[in-house]
Amino acid sequence: MLFIALILPSAYLLEKLSREKGLESGAIIKVQDKLSGSLVSLMGVDVLESLMNQQYPGDPGAKGPTLLYAIGASGLSGYRQVEIKGLKEEKVFLADEQSLSQSYVLAFNEHGTVDLIDLKSQGPPIVQDVREINKIE
Repeated sequence: MLFIALILPSAYLLEKLSREKGLESGAIIKVQDKLSGSLVSLMGVDVLESLMNQQYPGDPGAKGPTLLYAIGASGLSGYRQVEIKGLKEEKVFLADEQSLSQSYVLAFNEHGTVDLIDLKSQGPPIVQDVREINKIE
């Protein structure tokens, strides 16, 4: 019984530490509803890879899941505007529901994180190392 009493708190502490490390490195994306202040979900890069494989089965050219697909899978709903933040605070992308299109993709990068890109443009990523997707309206 003492063994269980020691293991459970240790397991929770280990989970919290690994979650915080993942959030700080961009390996885990926090999806939240800023209006209500609630956390909707945490999506790791492994989850995004699974979403990409669901959305584009067998497509070797897929760069990642679309932003819309990831938002839907996260459970975030009822939004009129979302913001996407990168690890560097100054990079923020704002979009309303009508302007979000299938061309916005959470593309895997060499850092083990994802960048928000627009497939219609050949420019640099809109947001590098995405860490948050927030419902702001």
